[in-house]
Formats: sequence, C-alpha cells, structure tokens
Amino acid sequence: MTANTKSIIYIQYTNPAAFPPLENSSRILAECGWQVEFIGTEALGLEDIKLPSHPNIKVDLIPFCPPGLKQKVHYFVFLLRALMGIARNRDSVIYVSDLFSSPVGWIAARFLGVRVFYHEHDTPDVPKTNFTRMLHWTRKELSQSAELCIFPQRERAQLFLSRFSDSKLAVCFNMPLKSSVRLCSSGEGDRPFYLWYHGSLLEERLPIEVVQALKYLPDHVILKFAGYETLSSKGFIDRLLQYSHTCGVRDRVEYCGVLETRDSLFQLAQTCHLGLSLFRRTFVEPMVGASNKPFDYLACGMPLLINDTPEWTHFFGPWGVAKSCNPESPESIASAIRGLIENPEEYQQMRNRAVQKISSDWDYESQFAPIKKILEA
Repeated sequence: MTANTKSIIYIQYTNPAAFPPLENSSRILAECGWQVEFIGTEALGLEDIKLPSHPNIKVDLIPFCPPGLKQKVHYFVFLLRALMGIARNRDSVIYVSDLFSSPVGWIAARFLGVRVFYHEHDTPDVPKTNFTRMLHWTRKELSQSAELCIFPQRERAQLFLSRFSDSKLAVCFNMPLKSSVRLCSSGEGDRPFYLWYHGSLLEERLPIEVVQALKYLPDHVILKFAGYETLSSKGFIDRLLQYSHTCGVRDRVEYCGVLETRDSLFQLAQTCHLGLSLFRRTFVEPMVGASNKPFDYLACGMPLLINDTPEWTHFFGPWGVAKSCNPESPESIASAIRGLIENPEEYQQMRNRAVQKISSDWDYESQFAPIKKILEA
C-alpha cells in the first residue's frame, strides 16, 4: 500500500453482508480506489449471505459463537483483532457500524488518534447489564470523538443529538445503488400476481395477516418471501407456512430461502409485482429511511404496500408509488391489493414512477456523497 492510498476499515460485531448500506458504501469507495477491509463475525442465519467480491475489498470474519461464557471470550478476540488491525494501519479511516464495536471506535479515536466514523444502523436497546451499560458509555464517548455520527433516519438522528449535543451528525437513507435499478416486463395482466417480501423474518415486519388476506384475493395472487430468521424469531418460517396451511392457502405461499448476494435477491425480486413494507402497530421506532426494503422494491419496479400511518403515507404518498393499508387487518390488506390488480393502468404508472424515482435521486450514491466528501477531506 502506497503512502497516497486511501484505506478504510469497517468494524462490526456481526456479518457486514446483513447491512446493505455497508455493501453499498464500501462498493462506492472501492470503485474510487479505496482499499476496504471488513473486520466482523459470522452470524446465525447469515451463513450463506456474502458481500460481492471486489479486488479492493477484503473481508475478515471470525466464526460465529452462540450466547454464553464462550461468547465473552469470542467478543474479546474480536476486539483484539480489530484493534490490532487498526494498529497495523494507522492511516486508515475507521467506520464503526454497531454498538458492540463502539469500544473499538472510542479507543481508536481517543488513544490512537485515528479518524473514526460511527454509523448507527439500529437503535440499541436500553442497557440492562453492566456489560451493556459499558457499551452505552463508549457509545456516548464515541459520539463526541467521532468525526461524524451517521443515522439512516431523521428522527433517530434528532433524538441522538438531543442526548449528545456535541455530536456532528449526518442522515443517510438506506437506498440502493443506481446499478440496482431493473425493470423487466410490463407487468400488465401478468398471471400469477406475486406479493414479495425480503429481509429479516419476524412477525413485526411480515404480519401473519398477509397470509390470511390471501383468502380474500383471487387464486392467482401468491406470496413469495426470502430472508433469514433472527435469534428472537426462530421458528417463524415454519409458523408462517403452517398458518398458510390452516388458512387453506398453503399452495399460494412460497419461501425462497436465503439468497447469497443482493444481486441474486434483486434478480428474483424483479419477477414479482408488489413489495410488502408493513410493520405491526406495536413496532414504534421510526423506519422510513432506515428500512432498506421499500427502496429495494422500487428499484425492482415494484410499487409498495405500506402502513396507513402518517410516517409512511407522508413520505411515499406524494410520489404515487405506494398503496396503504392497516397491516393488522386482512380485509384492508386484501382491498389495497385488489385495487391494484383491478386497475392495471394505474399499476403500470406506479411501476414506472418507482424506477424513475430511484434512478433520479433515491439512490445511495446521492445519500452517501456528503459523507464521502468528509471521508476524503
């Protein structure tokens, strides 16, 4: 590596392939000549998901370790490996991406004099143990020493700033790269009509009422979904499929597994017709901007089915790319879907607007540009 080479180390105590923004930003930087290294871990349910290969991107993951005493040793090994990597590459920028890696970011900024960027993809839970209190303390310290704290959602950024007023903030919505945009056939009059969901599989994000709604829709409406269960949602796939059997629609529900790359995921998604971006009413954290799914769906030429709450309707409604419903009412879900099926001209216009919007300004290149400018300063 020459003295003029730009380098960055992404650090996260999980598999970075689970976070599309990390894949997108690393790809942008790698294409601009940056040397990119990921230091992380493998994760349960994400064994088959990988970052796409690139000559300027290196991925170093330590094996997964389940919760328990061994995980404490595992975490210490992770911290040690990350700090050794930073010590070997003191000229690298450090990009910290979760609460568990905040101690690494704090030590790097406070004691090693390294430039650190903190990108908080998920809001951490309230601390309940001495260990999590320590993590939150390093998060607080990092908020002051990081060159920039990045959030995927405006309300989350404002809440962070209200607690840590000395922080320098940026908001970067989780949108896809322009190269992700793809639109296949017109979709008009297609049979069957595929509903599509991808991502982490839990009932708060894929309400079981979607399965029940199939009973109120024509037989050619089929639900397809892909993704992985989390530690807290083990068994959800089996429960969903069993419920579809109970509802008499088992032949209209298809689990497509875990797709290895986002490219393969998008290839399958573009054959579908309507993207499901529904959240249970009990899911109260602001998600518009933070959720990758709606923008992924739009990039694949799919209009959206969203919650009928102001957060979602105010953002997507004016652009004419979404229909809204009550996510806990099978009848409401079915009515919104039926309205699209029965109005193919309106549906086609929504598809065109979806792709046009991603192609024009709802893309990660635009969102990440201000951060990239600071990185390269």
